[in-house]
Amino acid sequence: MNTAFVHPSYPRGEGTGAAHSASRIVTGLVERGHDVTVYCTEQPPSGLDVPDGMELVSLDLSGYPYHSGHQLNRALRDRMEEFDAYDLTHSYLMGAIPAMGDVATETSSATVVTLNAYGGVCPKNDLRYLDREPCTSNGLAKCTMCSLATSPGHDEFGTAYRAVSRLGDLKLVREGERKSHDIDGYHALSPHVESTYADFGFPEERITTIPNVLDERFCRPHGSDFEAPYDLLYVGSLDEHKGVDQLVPILARLNRRSSDAFQLTVVGDGGLRSELEAQTRSHGLESAVTFAGRVPNDDLPETYAAHDVFCYPGRWDEPFGRVFLEALATGTPTVASDVGSVGDIVGDGGRITDGTPDGFVDAILDLVRAGELRTVSEAAREKVEEYRAETVVPRFVALYERSFDGSGQDPTSTTS
Repeated sequence: MNTAFVHPSYPRGEGTGAAHSASRIVTGLVERGHDVTVYCTEQPPSGLDVPDGMELVSLDLSGYPYHSGHQLNRALRDRMEEFDAYDLTHSYLMGAIPAMGDVATETSSATVVTLNAYGGVCPKNDLRYLDREPCTSNGLAKCTMCSLATSPGHDEFGTAYRAVSRLGDLKLVREGERKSHDIDGYHALSPHVESTYADFGFPEERITTIPNVLDERFCRPHGSDFEAPYDLLYVGSLDEHKGVDQLVPILARLNRRSSDAFQLTVVGDGGLRSELEAQTRSHGLESAVTFAGRVPNDDLPETYAAHDVFCYPGRWDEPFGRVFLEALATGTPTVASDVGSVGDIVGDGGRITDGTPDGFVDAILDLVRAGELRTVSEAAREKVEEYRAETVVPRFVALYERSFDGSGQDPTSTTS
């Protein structure tokens, strides 16, 4: 099948979890003999090693309107005639749903869109109303008020920038919902994402759940000794919906309740970094907390493997964090909030909590005191086998074939 793939960056580029996941998909397809033209939203470096069967095309996202999502849709529409040459066009970017609807109706190409978070129905991408509670409905007035009210208080981006960006995303959400039934198939990262989009009116019979593909660079022996001092790890953006403001309180309570010492490494950056640094100082934990900032992906396997517990205190319904596969592959036990489908993803490779600091402390101390860290580490290595490319990529091929032949329906769906 001759496929066009709209990438969040470019194959093998550093960047977000979405970029790495998209790279695993296109690489897996090419390795299995499919021709893939990757439409890159960032300029690939000269000399990038591109495998046979893959071609790169750079999209022009410059110029008016000065909003990346609207620029993406304009760039795709500018190339509309090109998509007639492909059997199927797959966008890993939800913001492209308006243009993908046009591809579906104006060309002969079948279409698939990945639903890897909630940007197709929420301009904040997290479905957390006023950053306080899960959101189950959207609308112009409601989303405008929520977007504006939650824009302040971010280290990386100013209030005005965030507000304008979100209002631009709201326009895309509304346009995309009108085009949602034109798309031939959808790829959801987890059952929770699938059911959420169905609840918001997307055609459930066309949504197929396929998990992230394991990056096998993370398949390496675990390196920590699972002995005190115990090293906790967080990897991800430093934002409110990730619950990172709970990391330092969790560490402080662990060190108060246990005679064993606990330490924390925070990998990543984001809008709450200054708040976390202030928390660290107020608790007198400067010597126990390391802020590593952004770490190159090639260095992350060693980072995971050197820690005793991966800690994820997220508040939003996590779609499918790549970080969980990374922890599983390195045999690093996970302790996480019970949000989204995290419990199913992690399985026996970790423990799920109620999301409160005390819940995390109880779960971590139970693992330590029962001497179960090594057992959970071994279970993690077994669980990650479900996410290898040879298991997951054929499911994308099946989705493409269903979308191409017009059925679009997941044969495992219970929807009539």
